Amino acid sequence: MKYLITESQLDNVIYIYLDNLNLYKIEDRGDYYFWESKESWNRNDYVLISASRKRKDCFVGSDLLSEISSFFSLDLESALLIISKWVETKVNFEITYHYSDYGAD
Repeated sequence: MKYLITESQLDNVIYIYLDNLNLYKIEDRGDYYFWESKESWNRNDYVLISASRKRKDCFVGSDLLSEISSFFSLDLESALLIISKWVETKVNFEITYHYSDYGAD
């Protein structure tokens, strides 16, 4: 059976998926950081997402980007854009530039 899903419906499904990750968010002078959990923040683990109000940019870690891209069968750029749009809803400012460390190994 095939299902047709519009782009906005797919965005909403991914937003719900990201919401359900219950990421731990910290704000520091207009910069926002998202970790897997408070414990991962305490351990100083790798940040999953960061966003800067001043630069209006959003960084998405390669692990999260790969997870979203593969789970929802999206190319990396599409997944990066959708994650950035979700971040906009959490930080209340427009993001004009988004990037990742994907492939930087």
